[in-house]
Amino acid sequence: MEKENNKKETTGVFKKILNILGNAVLIVLIAIGILIAFSLVPVKGNYQVMSVMSGSMEPTIPVGSLIVVKPSSSYEVGDIITFLPMNAKTKKENITHRIFSIKQENGNKLFETKGDANKSPDEELITQDRIIGKHLFTVALLGYVLTYIKTLPGLLFIVLIPSVIIIYEEMKKIKNEAKNAIQKRRERIRAKTGEKNQSKKKIKKATNVSSKVSKRNKNDKKKGG
Repeated sequence: MEKENNKKETTGVFKKILNILGNAVLIVLIAIGILIAFSLVPVKGNYQVMSVMSGSMEPTIPVGSLIVVKPSSSYEVGDIITFLPMNAKTKKENITHRIFSIKQENGNKLFETKGDANKSPDEELITQDRIIGKHLFTVALLGYVLTYIKTLPGLLFIVLIPSVIIIYEEMKKIKNEAKNAIQKRRERIRAKTGEKNQSKKKIKKATNVSSKVSKRNKNDKKKGG
């Protein structure tokens, strides 16, 4: 009996841990999904979600981090920016470095950038129109998730996992509701059965009393005769 109770307690704890982990994963995936969806809204000056997969900005931005950037009207020395190098063909080829210095050329600002972990500045100077935005905050490790989500298997994963968790939770609720309904039905049946048994007992008792009274009356008549 004690072993069975311990087994039930262990199973209960394990289920609680799984539920907590499942909910945590679901919350993280939903949060990332919301950030990505929000960044895709074609609004000027909108926030952008990026992943940093190189170590050039360590320790400020660790490898595999998720960063959020936002366009700014002005950029200063020391700002961390995400930009597109001149030879970049897509937005995926962005770089996130710190502004090392600002130069003027023909009335235009040119930004010299440098990774915190690099010994020397980048060779290429960046014009402001190549800057995607200024770094706002970093979330370590979630860049790996973001990079994976942008692939076809990752996209299926982010859709499938929350769906499975939601379906599982709903099935569990339905199962519990069904159990409760069955339990209530059994209790009602037991209550009705108990009432019937009580009625039968009362009827039997009344019959016995009536029978005893009848016998007593007969005996009284015989004695009187």
